[in-house]
Amino acid sequence: MSSTIVILNPHANRGDSKHKIDAGLQALSHSWLDFDVELTEHQGHAAEISEQATRDGIDIIVAAGGDGTVNEVANGILRAWEGKEGHAPTALGLLPIGSGNDFAGGLGLDRGLQDAIDRLRRGQTRVIDVGCIEPASEPSRYFVNAMGGGLDARINIEAHKIKRLRGSAIYLVAIIKTILIYYRTPQTTLRFDDGAIVFPMLMTLVANGPRLGGGFICAPDANHSDGLFDLCIVRKTTRLDMLRMIPKFMKGKHVGHPKITMARTSSIEFDCADGIPSQADGEVIGNHVKFMKVSIIPDRLKIIV
Repeated sequence: MSSTIVILNPHANRGDSKHKIDAGLQALSHSWLDFDVELTEHQGHAAEISEQATRDGIDIIVAAGGDGTVNEVANGILRAWEGKEGHAPTALGLLPIGSGNDFAGGLGLDRGLQDAIDRLRRGQTRVIDVGCIEPASEPSRYFVNAMGGGLDARINIEAHKIKRLRGSAIYLVAIIKTILIYYRTPQTTLRFDDGAIVFPMLMTLVANGPRLGGGFICAPDANHSDGLFDLCIVRKTTRLDMLRMIPKFMKGKHVGHPKITMARTSSIEFDCADGIPSQADGEVIGNHVKFMKVSIIPDRLKIIV
């Protein structure tokens, strides 16, 4: 078995990345890297493959896909290393060919296929923090970039329904559709930094990295290696105000808006009797999550940079 496995999602970017996949595999074949390719066959398959590969002592697992594939591969590595100190020896590599690529973009690693191949050849690494989500009655799960509850999760659910668009257009259409149709601001309690706030919540983002939603700079100061989450808490507001926020979020200029609170913390609890939709790295956690605790685990995952 090779010391490097490439886990390839053939359905990345709604299956519209075939040309990128072909180009990436061709570039890999000429890169002098020794690697095996594993194709994902169903949701959760990348996590299964990467968990077993980590247990088998594989050096590098490359996520070839979008943020969902990255999330699954990271979860597999982290599950295999649960209960152990420090970071897993297995490194996560990135071949970003998805619709959003926010994790790679937030790290400055979304600069094309050849650059990704060159980074894999060099093999330089960096250790980053990860987030751990503990819902009330579900198994814990990890995220590397961002998770959220409320409007952003509903946008993500709507984005998964869109089949005809590709890339960032998916998220923009989903945002507008969600703002016009979905308008829930359930009374929610957030506990963080030894305090609590109770308010009608539109959404709360818990960010490890600055980008999400296909390029929106929702947490402009977030850093994957500082041991803290950046929070973006949005209170109830009007639909018109929400639409006006879109270009501000695209440029990271929403900070200071009277309905938005930015904060930093190492852990946060969501408590909502009515339940909220929730997502992690663009993957749905649930549609009516009533309670979850989110904690940061510093210096936990090694990635190829």
